[in-house]
Amino acid sequence: MAKISSVLNSGFFSSALAIVRYSTPVKLPEERLITMEEVSWHDNANDCWIIIYDRVYDITDFLDEHPGGGDILLEYAGRDASVAFRGSGHSKQALRALSRFEIGELPMHERIFRKPGGFNISDIPE
Repeated sequence: MAKISSVLNSGFFSSALAIVRYSTPVKLPEERLITMEEVSWHDNANDCWIIIYDRVYDITDFLDEHPGGGDILLEYAGRDASVAFRGSGHSKQALRALSRFEIGELPMHERIFRKPGGFNISDIPE
C-alpha cells in the first residue's frame, strides 16, 4: 500500500487522478498474498491484523469501534480468528463489513477454507 501511495503522491498520476472519481472502491488486479508469519508480527493494539476465512484484515482502526470491545479482538491479533468469528454468531453482513479492512489473503498452501479440499462452510463468501 505504501508503494502505491508514494507513486500516487509523486505527481506522476496526480493530474489523471484529479479528473477520475470512483463511486465504489477500486480493487487492484492482484490480491496481495500475506503469509501467516507476516500476520503474526502484527499482534498488538497499535498494529492489529487478523485472519478470517483465509483473508487478512488490518483491524487496528476498528478496535475502538467493535461492539464487543477491542480486547476480544486483541486475543486473536496476529492469528486466525475464523472459528471465534463464526462461533460468536456474526452475520454475513458483519463479514461483508470487514471488507473495508481487507489487505490481502493467505497463499494457497496456507489456506484452510478457500481452497480445493479445504473445510467446507457453505455460507462464506468466495
